[in-house]
Amino acid sequence: MEQLPTLVARRGSITTRAVDWAVGQLRREHATVHGLARQLGTSWKTVWRAVEPELVKLAADESRFDGVTSLGVDEHIWHHVDPRRRGPKELTGMVDLTRDKHGKTRARLLDLVPGRSGKAYATWLGERGDTFRQGVKVAALDPFAGYKTAIDDKLQDATAVLDAFHVVKLGTAAVDEVRRRIQQDTLGHRGRKGDPLHGIQTILRAGAENLTDKQWARLTSAIEADSAHDEVALRR
Repeated sequence: MEQLPTLVARRGSITTRAVDWAVGQLRREHATVHGLARQLGTSWKTVWRAVEPELVKLAADESRFDGVTSLGVDEHIWHHVDPRRRGPKELTGMVDLTRDKHGKTRARLLDLVPGRSGKAYATWLGERGDTFRQGVKVAALDPFAGYKTAIDDKLQDATAVLDAFHVVKLGTAAVDEVRRRIQQDTLGHRGRKGDPLHGIQTILRAGAENLTDKQWARLTSAIEADSAHDEVALRR
């Protein structure tokens, strides 16, 4: 029997083409091994035995760190993981946010390390070397002081900025806080059906460019219902 390693790896049961596809699905499409096994008509163990060596090779390839000028960091929590059996629940993830020549953000996950702390991030940055750290010009982070401390310590030449998601989240939270306060000040109770401000809480969270004419009319009507509502419009 002739063996064709370019078609199927030694002792493998899935073609190399299928393995490449599966790895791509895991890396870029947020697929699960269970889902891939179902699509390939095989078992979880069969898929994992085939893709694990390729994932290990990719993890060891440090060329993915080349050319990173914008670096993002955020925590990740595995809610379904029992740390006593499957390792840590809290992780720190690093993402390449560098834009390519067409202006598109790469948005590539570079690494995940155990722990959700500034120390975990600082250690990871220290392991990358001077060339990598000096190449990072923008360091995006969530509002966590530990990550900011790590950036100040390891990326002295980079500009620290809040990532867009958390900027929007903080802004939306501020608008909601003002809306609830004005609701209490004017009506003396939490929002109820029929209350002007309660009826526009979802609209206030949307981008102005995405509002329909009907939504603009509802927003305007709610703000004009009471002069105190002007503060909600100003905060927005």
